[in-house]
Amino acid sequence: MRILVATVPAAGHFNPLTGPAVRLAELGHDVRWYAGPEYAPRVERLGLGVIPYQEAVEITADNVNALFPQRQKLKGAKAIEFDADVFFARPAGAQFRDIRAARERFPFDALLIDGAFYAGYLAAKRLDVPVFVMGSIAAPTLRGPNAITPFFALRPPRTIVGRSANRVARWMLVSGSRKGVETFNEFLAEEGLAPVTVEDYFDCTQQPDVARRVFNVGIPELDYPGAYVPPNAEWVGALLPYRRPAAEPLDARISNRSGQIVVVSQGTVDNHDPRKLIIPAIEAFTGDDRLVVVVTGGVGTEELRARYSSADVLIEEFVDFDQLFPHAELYVTNGGLGGVLLALSHGVPLLVAGKREGKGDINARLAYRGLAVDLRSEHPSARAISRGAARVRKDAAMRGRVAEVATALAAYDSVGIIERTMLESMDAADSPAET
Repeated sequence: MRILVATVPAAGHFNPLTGPAVRLAELGHDVRWYAGPEYAPRVERLGLGVIPYQEAVEITADNVNALFPQRQKLKGAKAIEFDADVFFARPAGAQFRDIRAARERFPFDALLIDGAFYAGYLAAKRLDVPVFVMGSIAAPTLRGPNAITPFFALRPPRTIVGRSANRVARWMLVSGSRKGVETFNEFLAEEGLAPVTVEDYFDCTQQPDVARRVFNVGIPELDYPGAYVPPNAEWVGALLPYRRPAAEPLDARISNRSGQIVVVSQGTVDNHDPRKLIIPAIEAFTGDDRLVVVVTGGVGTEELRARYSSADVLIEEFVDFDQLFPHAELYVTNGGLGGVLLALSHGVPLLVAGKREGKGDINARLAYRGLAVDLRSEHPSARAISRGAARVRKDAAMRGRVAEVATALAAYDSVGIIERTMLESMDAADSPAET
């Protein structure tokens, strides 16, 4: 099977599909990845072929302000509206044309995308190619009778005030998304396709007339009860990024302090200002007789090491979390889904503090399910972190729930589910209909 993978050029969209892509290649499938100049080297390090951007421009968190200087002057709703258009809708037309041209050189049998890669909608409608989509818990949607407006870290409303807040948030989201939807509909019109409504736009790639199958990252126990799930969706557990077999050995201090270790991460995207979470977390645990392992994601590591030289603080650019989490008692994070799922897979409870890039929606769900304490802040104080950590440590019921989720996640062969489902779906489509 020839498979083309395509994602939004952002770590949270790219990383989860690295595991399935590598496994499918190892099983003998011809897997290539449509990627721009920043992400192409990452694909090559996976040992996969690259289908490079041609007409499309790769827009990332690192270059968006250089490409669009006016963005830096925008705030609030205007900034949200601009980003929704520039990051997701505007690239779709050129990306689709690139993929259509690439299929002449690489006649792929299936397209595997993340749910926010809107060029996949055009590919499904115009290239007659099966599309498979990666979804997740907290995937943006306005569908279903119990729809919780995404991007506002809302929980299921229990009062009139809560229901009113959900309605106001929905109005704000729809209003702020109109520009992006207009842009996307222009591309649809160019291809002779009907427009989508603002309400349908957010999960249009995941609907049955577009996606052959949706692979929902996570498990139902992590989402709100009664949350909308596309009828063509299948839960796949903790779909984790590809992990190289030969990981660096852990620092000896970790094994010496096993069970008294706090892991702190500000992710790989919103990690340029350590004052948001890393610095207050270090200061919260100073003198706490625990080892604080800080993972910077490659930003500001040496500056932090110079500032915090205590033997109780270990600051690394990257650490193999799969090795680290069995030694940890707590994970302090802004809510990146990959790290959250890996921590839960190892039975590590969470203290979460993040509201942007959809992380607030993930964190709200974790707290609702009793798997985390949510500080509901982008800039928690050291005192708030210390108090939150104390709440987690005292909550035996939370540790029990986390253990139950770890057991549930262990039952899923995430990559195996994806490969089997893709092959079965392709075989069923290719089989002649019974007469």
